Amino acid sequence: MKNFDLNLLRILTILLETRSTTITAERLHTSQSAISRSLRKLRDLFQDDLLIRKSGRFELTIKAEALAQALPAIFNDIDELMWNAEPFEPLAASSNVIIAMNSSIAQWFAPILIQHISHIAPNLSLTIVDWTESSPDDIAAGNVQYGINYFPMELPKHLIQKKGGIDSFVLVCRKEHEHVGKVMSAIDFQHYPIAIHVIQDWNDKKDHLSRILTPMDIMPSIKLRSSHLNIILQAIEQSDMLLPCSKHLAQSLEERFSYIEFDNKLDTPQGNFGFVYAVKWRNDPLLKWLNTSISTLVNTQLNQ
Repeated sequence: MKNFDLNLLRILTILLETRSTTITAERLHTSQSAISRSLRKLRDLFQDDLLIRKSGRFELTIKAEALAQALPAIFNDIDELMWNAEPFEPLAASSNVIIAMNSSIAQWFAPILIQHISHIAPNLSLTIVDWTESSPDDIAAGNVQYGINYFPMELPKHLIQKKGGIDSFVLVCRKEHEHVGKVMSAIDFQHYPIAIHVIQDWNDKKDHLSRILTPMDIMPSIKLRSSHLNIILQAIEQSDMLLPCSKHLAQSLEERFSYIEFDNKLDTPQGNFGFVYAVKWRNDPLLKWLNTSISTLVNTQLNQ
């Protein structure tokens, strides 16, 4: 076989998964023309078309089907050989770690995580960014090392999502709200406006409160939707508006806010934590340490 760049096989692995030069280019942060040039080189290398366009989309040849089965395992073996040679030492680590976290979780968990990391890995730099529509691609490309959101998410196969502990939900309100000290029944939702904190890949398509109440012929009066928590909190402080959110988030807010428990007869919103990282980095010692540290820390907080 002719000499070739190993990166060509990495490109081929993604091409065979996506069957799209456009998506492959986006995932690798390069141009579609560059991927097309790589595909021509790969076809010459393997003496096979590999991907054949039919009815406007690519289909795999027999050889490509075989490669699609074999290549992921090959790269996994290569990655294990590389990572096993580099054990991770938290006290000596000085790299920058970027974590994408949904803003609801970040509000209460980020300070705990920052304190934890600064204690056990004092030279590590931590960057926390919002979980956005581009977060899955950023994690796949290695621009973001780790993601925290609610489980499950609709993610591509090249990302791993692990289910963590469960986060219970309450209704945040202003401290002087008339319903403070009572539980919230289904019928009570007819009397108060609702705010929805929009979280990408969790409730951006449909809010969970409507999902729970609609079968009871109750439509919550949703007056505000926003991905900005501070906007919602300002509205709550000036009205009788209620915000369904994490109990841990509610407990982290200032004293001018309170919260109302759901009636235990209701199927209340719940969200398991979801920990996300790329398949190709799963053997990275830093990522293994990060995953263990974060998942343990989250579960410890949830069990308190």
